[in-house]
Amino acid sequence: MIAEQSISSVRTVYSFVGEDTTVKAYSDALNDTVELGIKQGLAKGLAVGAIGINFAIWAFLSWYGSEQVLKGYANGAHVLITGLAVLIGGM
Repeated sequence: MIAEQSISSVRTVYSFVGEDTTVKAYSDALNDTVELGIKQGLAKGLAVGAIGINFAIWAFLSWYGSEQVLKGYANGAHVLITGLAVLIGGM
């Protein structure tokens, strides 16, 4: 009984000594994943920002085009085609 307890204690103490190296190896492995996640997050943010800018440009073109149509300076079809040309050309 005493031998079993002492062997068990040695295993426990040994596992706690090896814990630091295991935690360090796991942290190093996670750092690569974190860097990749940051790069993906930045790419997604830029993509969503670009789509938001496209919506803002389309809103401005719609507003300005409707003002021009109401004043009689432009035709609705010309405003639509010009807006599409500006957005597609910007991409």
